[in-house]
Formats: sequence, structure tokens, C-alpha cells
Amino acid sequence: MATLIKTKNGKKVVLLNPAERGKRYSRELANGRKHDGTPLTDTEAAFRMGVLNERKTQAKIYNKKNGLKVKHEKKR
Repeated sequence: MATLIKTKNGKKVVLLNPAERGKRYSRELANGRKHDGTPLTDTEAAFRMGVLNERKTQAKIYNKKNGLKVKHEKKR
């Protein structure tokens, strides 16, 4: 669940849990824009791709350790 906090200088900041952050980053990469409408720079896009790649890698490790099958293996 996202949490909205207010800093000392009055700026509002949204703190996202990892699942929400992943959804937001994938949506921003697909659109090529941040949530406020400004275009993504190459550095920002690379950071978002790295976050999503790391989540995917950690999910594969978890599934391997716990004997779970990956989605694409179930369909075959």
C-alpha cells in the first residue's frame, strides 16, 4: 500500500511498496514518460529497467529454492 508523507518543507512524497513500484516503472517505460508527464531520460530508463530485471531475477531464485515452476514452464 502506498504511503503519502509530507516533508519538512511541505513537499508531498509517495512511498511505494516493491510491487507498486514495479508496476509504476513498467508503465513509465512503456509510455516513455514519468507519472507527471515529463519524458524519461536515458539514465532514468536504465535505472527502471534494472529495477524490473532485478525483481525478475529474485523471483526466479525464490521459485527455484522453493520448488515452484515458472509460468512459462507450466504451459508446456
